[in-house]
Amino acid sequence: MNIRLNKVSALALAAALLAHPAVAGPEDNSLHWASDSMPSNIDFYQHTIREGIVLMNHIWDGLLYLNDETGEFEPHLAESFRFIDDTTLEFVLRPGVKFHNGQELTADDVVATVDYVTTNATPQSVFFLEGAEKIDDRTVRLFTGEVYPAILDYLANLLPIYPGEYYAEVGPEGMSRAPIGTGPYRVTEHIAGERVTMEAFPDYFGGLKQKPSIETLVFRRIGEFNTQAIELMSGGIDWIWRVPPDAVDRLEAVESIKVDAGETLRIAFLGMDAVGRSGDSPMQDLKVRQAINHAIDREAIRAALMGPGSRVINTPCPPAQFGCVTDTAVIYEYDPEKSRELLAEAGYPDGFSVDLWGYRDRPLIEAVLGSLAEVGIDGRLNFVQASAIATARDEGRLPIWFQAWGSNSVRDVSASAGFWFSGSDVDYSRDDRVIELLKQGNTTDPEQRLEAYGAMIQRVTEQAYHVPLFTYALNYAYNSKLEFTPVPDETPRFFRSRWVE
Repeated sequence: MNIRLNKVSALALAAALLAHPAVAGPEDNSLHWASDSMPSNIDFYQHTIREGIVLMNHIWDGLLYLNDETGEFEPHLAESFRFIDDTTLEFVLRPGVKFHNGQELTADDVVATVDYVTTNATPQSVFFLEGAEKIDDRTVRLFTGEVYPAILDYLANLLPIYPGEYYAEVGPEGMSRAPIGTGPYRVTEHIAGERVTMEAFPDYFGGLKQKPSIETLVFRRIGEFNTQAIELMSGGIDWIWRVPPDAVDRLEAVESIKVDAGETLRIAFLGMDAVGRSGDSPMQDLKVRQAINHAIDREAIRAALMGPGSRVINTPCPPAQFGCVTDTAVIYEYDPEKSRELLAEAGYPDGFSVDLWGYRDRPLIEAVLGSLAEVGIDGRLNFVQASAIATARDEGRLPIWFQAWGSNSVRDVSASAGFWFSGSDVDYSRDDRVIELLKQGNTTDPEQRLEAYGAMIQRVTEQAYHVPLFTYALNYAYNSKLEFTPVPDETPRFFRSRWVE
């Protein structure tokens, strides 16, 4: 990777200043932030993109929210909740909560939202819900059908409540063009794939998120990190993330910029088509999958491109999640000679060519391709938009692909391995034993959960159904006058930020 921020010429910086004048910052109480990805449809239920999850947390609210100080899930749109039994939760809604269009939140909106996500196929998994029932205008019950120990985590992260009548009228496309939520910010402009502008909602109820201090948020998609960095230095934007390790020192040297870092729940892995959903391919052979695991120098790639705070993983889940039992995993050490031997045993002594799909973190993918090339595997990179790879993935068209996964910020293995190996459209192993073990993990008995998940992880890694790479450590760089606190769930809370002198 060739960042070379210390060699940005005076002419290039001057050009950046002219092209993007310093409009961001405390002067007008706005915050401009940028990232390299943006969902084409920002309706939360139509994507799994992290930037879209960040937008969701500012536009919409859920019944529950995580208290960052206590680590407990507490009522948010609800004022209280209780378990009626192991599969039924009752919520009493907070009175007077308004949507951005002035409509007041009622139990009908909760029921309509649950009806939508349980009767329509959406990229966001809501397998944990079976239905909802209105008791009165402020009371609603949710049903899970079976026991889900992480249900509060899922509800807080995966069930923003929509205005029922509005969503029925405009649908996902209309909700993306003109989003309506109850959140701390309302959208005033959305240029698909380019920019989202939001203003603080004057009638926001506050709750755990609290009323925002910053008046205007502007999110822009800027694909190249160099461009992001130049704009940050010139004052065109205030906040960026995923700063490469070799750029950290250079940005820290700029007086007006602060840099923070920390490990997240996000992991990187290679998915492989072990059952031939994309057609006949070498990945259907166990020895080939094992060879690919041995071929990749994960530690060297991590050290060069992820930096401090990240770590190599051997499991289909981040170690910080409950149920991510690390001691049952089969470990594939970096061993190119062993990789070549396995390829020869599988009938590929000279290697083979394959299309490897990706949608983000191109330098990481290119480093992986370099490792594969050393053992004779010619990985032809097909780099596409996130929405394109998601569609192809769900349709079963990917022989092998690079995937970053943040578990929707859920701190339970059911949101990582439970998502990718449960027999759904994204499962490219379709292993009945793995699916059964995941089902056995759905219990309120923590010991039984750990036993089932440990066996699941052993099976997934024995069969080399994917290539676990490493956790992500996010580096954030932002205007030094911005009060911002990084959080492990990779969902920046700009509604908690403010400008200070």
